[in-house]
Amino acid sequence: MGFEYKLRTKLTEKQINKIQFLLVDNITFDKKYKFDNKEFWEFRNAENKGKLPNINIVFENDGIYICQYGSSYMWTDLDKLKDYIESNKIEYELINYQE
Repeated sequence: MGFEYKLRTKLTEKQINKIQFLLVDNITFDKKYKFDNKEFWEFRNAENKGKLPNINIVFENDGIYICQYGSSYMWTDLDKLKDYIESNKIEYELINYQE
């Protein structure tokens, strides 16, 4: 079980493509796959040899779902995503599913 969050926001296709490009460029990017009509992006630190990734990300109609398995801090290993959102002044609501 991980720590689940959602960045509820409206993103353009161009913004989604740019974010996905930044994520693929992340050293911890492991793989992406489709399941139940959704595309899952997995990120794994080199020392993680277990079944669960460190991070799971799903792009949804109303934002970005993020599950952090290795940390309770939502932005762990997602500095490029955070920087992109802040530098482009993208408004979002952070939903913490643990609360």
